[in-house]
Amino acid sequence: MLLFKEPDSTIFDPAQGDPGLVETVRNLGAADIFTCTQCGKCAAACPLVLTGFPFFNKRLIQTILMGFKELLLNDASIWACQSCNRCTEVCPQGIDSFGIILAARRFAVSEYALPAMAVEGLRSLYETGHAVHLAEAGPPRKKIGLPEKPPTTLASSKALGEVQAIIRRTALAKLGIIPMGPTGESLYGITDKKLW
Repeated sequence: MLLFKEPDSTIFDPAQGDPGLVETVRNLGAADIFTCTQCGKCAAACPLVLTGFPFFNKRLIQTILMGFKELLLNDASIWACQSCNRCTEVCPQGIDSFGIILAARRFAVSEYALPAMAVEGLRSLYETGHAVHLAEAGPPRKKIGLPEKPPTTLASSKALGEVQAIIRRTALAKLGIIPMGPTGESLYGITDKKLW
């Protein structure tokens, strides 16, 4: 005998999905998302799966296809991806899986759904040219005979200026979450040209 039970809150009703989500994300760089067969090879190769993040590529694609916007925006796992591209390398369909993660990030940015860790990484990228910058690394580098600043944007104000110019031409400048002006103000509306 079957008994009526309240629906499990962890089960999502497909009728509640946003049918426009997939097209929005496709237009942000996930053009081949419909090619995914949900085989799971990306999950088998993903370091996020090994560390316990629940939102690896296979699930991300499924969430976008089902139109579950809130589920997508409320999980910070897309920001934990370390860009190893293993998912893309092993995909039997030749899908740019990492490109789908980037498209999901672009969508999240457009919805102001960035976790603090992403904002700090973006701020560091703008200020130093590195998403992860260890300010205290100079003395240990010098101690072992290396220059205090590695030959990257840290040692080249011209290169850092180029990185900053690129960032100011993206949607990030319009969001106003990273101080980008000479006095720390946001450069909202610096250009109409976007890189994504």
